[in-house]
Amino acid sequence: MRQLSGVDALHVLEENARQHMHTIKIAIVGPRDGAPVPTDDIKEWARERLPRIPALRWQVRKIPLGVGRPVFIDAGPFDVDRHLVVESLPAPGSEEQLDEIVSRIASIRLPRDRPMWELTIVQGLAGDRVALVFKIHHAVMDGQASLRFMELAFDGGSDDPLGEVPSGSEAMPGAARLVGFALRSQLRQIRHSPVVLRRSIVSIRFNRRHRKSGAPPVVNPMAGPTTRFNKKLRPERIYVDLTVPFASIKALASQHGATVNEVFVTLCGGAIRRYLAEHGEPLDRSLTTSMPISLRTPEQLDDYGNRTSYWYVSLGSDIADPAERLVKVKDSLKAARIWAEGDTELFAVWQDYYLIFGKLTLKTASMVGRIVGRPLFNAVVSNVRGPRQLSLAGAPVVAVRSMGPLTLLLGLNITAWSYLDDFSIGMQSCREFMPDLRRLGDHFCDELAAFTEAEARR
Repeated sequence: MRQLSGVDALHVLEENARQHMHTIKIAIVGPRDGAPVPTDDIKEWARERLPRIPALRWQVRKIPLGVGRPVFIDAGPFDVDRHLVVESLPAPGSEEQLDEIVSRIASIRLPRDRPMWELTIVQGLAGDRVALVFKIHHAVMDGQASLRFMELAFDGGSDDPLGEVPSGSEAMPGAARLVGFALRSQLRQIRHSPVVLRRSIVSIRFNRRHRKSGAPPVVNPMAGPTTRFNKKLRPERIYVDLTVPFASIKALASQHGATVNEVFVTLCGGAIRRYLAEHGEPLDRSLTTSMPISLRTPEQLDDYGNRTSYWYVSLGSDIADPAERLVKVKDSLKAARIWAEGDTELFAVWQDYYLIFGKLTLKTASMVGRIVGRPLFNAVVSNVRGPRQLSLAGAPVVAVRSMGPLTLLLGLNITAWSYLDDFSIGMQSCREFMPDLRRLGDHFCDELAAFTEAEARR
């Protein structure tokens, strides 16, 4: 029995009919011997390989009366076919048709009566390709854990051996055992709370000193305006993939002495600026983003769950010139980095106090946001280094894509994964908010071209 961390618990306990707390990872498998990999071969691979990854055997159990964080139980051997779905596109299936299938998959919550994941096999893609669409609950895996999962699930990603499936399932605890377990956990937290409070005070003082020394200010909650995607979430999702050459992102980073992430955030700010202007929503101040940052150490690669904190960053979307916007983004990221140095783990530690942090702090902040008419932050922007070359049953994995969840009033998620020569950007919103989400991808390409051309003229 494994108790969920506070971050993991929030993903389970805050999920509802509008807020689907799963993440989606997509692997596009190329042809083998000039033909698509047969569905039966993929199913056989899934039956043999996936149950050997411990996190895919976890089944969640809530604590009665909500007196503590839920737990994961190892389901042991299970029927993999219950998690498999097969879809076929009329060949040659297009990228737009695949995105529509992913949108439909993302719009449906995962069931709780089994380990919380699903694999949809999509046949019929142009070029004899097959798409493997993994829907995995975010409580089970964050971005870095998803990367580890893909490295283990496919060939070529990791030299580490896979474990074996236990011969039986873990004993399912009864209500009395769960309540007792949760109360003991709560008592340990209460005893530890003075230490957490002292850490918080030290962190606050640390950041005050940095502000007084002239360090760039950290983005505050509710600093951005309300947009068409900062509303109460709707169930139906829309997903669009945009893949650009990774070399073009790296070239801009090199020319400006910036990181790939700084350039990516800058381009996102410009793309959203163009999109909103096109819809009659010009910006008088910058949008803000809640950016997940991994806290996972090499020793924690196989822990799964979530090991993340968040940086709060300006998108610089009030600035038209991309080079000037990049300067603002770099300053904002620097401020967030300094702020986190006060105590990198503190945000995640506070989330373990779910009844205080989740039920009181987050609910209160969301309520204040609704009263004043502004979201805590505008969007989620994330960037993950992807795996090395993968393969499945002798066929190459030619593309890897990702999509993160929507939460609270943050109705736009832009998640990028690099893989081989590609930089894949997964965009998700509610269909009611952004039915033409593909236009945001067009604007990202426009922004990339404009930035590149501006550099060529220098």
